[in-house]
Amino acid sequence: MADIIQFHVLTAFPPHNVNRDEDGQPKICVYGGRTRGRISSQAKKRALRFAPQFPSGQRATRTREAGIKTFRALVSAGIDRESAVWAALTVNFALGGGDKCPKRDAATNLLCPPKKSDAEKREKEIADVAAKDGVSLEAAETLVIERQLRTDQGLVVGSAEFRRLEDRIRDLRCTWDDDRENFGERLAAWIDNLGKTGLLTDDDRDLDTALFGRMVAARPEFNVEAACALSHAFTTHEFSVEGDYFSAGEELNELRGTGAAITDYAFFGGGVYYQHAVLNVTDLRESLGSDERVANACSLFLDGLVLVQPKGKRNAFASDTVAAYVLATRGSDPAVSLGLAFLDPVPARGDVLASSIRRLETFHDTLRSAYDLKNEVVIFNAYAPSRQGDAPKPPEVWTLAGLRRFVTGGAS
Repeated sequence: MADIIQFHVLTAFPPHNVNRDEDGQPKICVYGGRTRGRISSQAKKRALRFAPQFPSGQRATRTREAGIKTFRALVSAGIDRESAVWAALTVNFALGGGDKCPKRDAATNLLCPPKKSDAEKREKEIADVAAKDGVSLEAAETLVIERQLRTDQGLVVGSAEFRRLEDRIRDLRCTWDDDRENFGERLAAWIDNLGKTGLLTDDDRDLDTALFGRMVAARPEFNVEAACALSHAFTTHEFSVEGDYFSAGEELNELRGTGAAITDYAFFGGGVYYQHAVLNVTDLRESLGSDERVANACSLFLDGLVLVQPKGKRNAFASDTVAAYVLATRGSDPAVSLGLAFLDPVPARGDVLASSIRRLETFHDTLRSAYDLKNEVVIFNAYAPSRQGDAPKPPEVWTLAGLRRFVTGGAS
């Protein structure tokens, strides 16, 4: 039976713009016919991955530019461009960025397009880049070449896989230094070996990859099922975007005027957000193996979920906040969001957070009864106005340590 931990989190954000849209305004959604504030799951996941608590050695790299890294490393060692491009294209393939290992003519054609129309298009692109970026035609040509070395899709490269890539680049540079006369043959052998062995591995998976998964369209055997799922957070109540007109005075004021040096609008909103998160401990165990690594992953995920928020416009709003309330369950019950509790928005008067907590608990009790749910439950309550008595009564805990014990498999 699956071992699944579910989190139902309420976080009260002061005026903020931690996750903005293309117009610079806080993201929104419509739910229950009313406008709500929204924080995307992508923004929350990135904040979690780059949280101080998350070990950098366990963080995968999301990139389209591994080929560019390879190309630059080889060219800087004095290797000719065609060889460097061929190696770079092979690295892309070895990381799951293509269906076939490239032949040398792929590099030749990339550098010198065989069709006249493509060659003319390349010349125009180089001229445009040189004019736009204010660089020489030679530098612009290099930039155009590098852009063509990006993979079509972003790749998720584990830290162990990235180390293997760096080792292979180092090997090729050493080959160049040691045996330039036979470098062409040695390069062909390097390409052939890398094309056959690849750089992807199922061994020593990163915590990052285990939690958030990856999809390798060209090499599905290296796909990893994500052990966690996060919803988009949304406000439990109606939400409105507010605009703040601001100005900065002209401090030199050589013209003795009264105007400002800077004027603009900043947009923000505030409120209580609900977020649902699911952590499949069974999948984590399959990816990470040892109970110690699984417990550590659960603990780090919890820290990111309750302590870390996206950093959009942080300097402008200092909107750092932590979760005020978490209802967590563990067991084999199916994963179910409690967002339906807020289909009818909580009235935006009085203590909205306390009202949201009551609404969430009532809906959860009803759902457990209706579906005969059996999961263990722990409630982490860090909001004093909603606490009752002088000490917590099970299943409520008042410390993150108590919630952590539940999440990592200990008794609450």
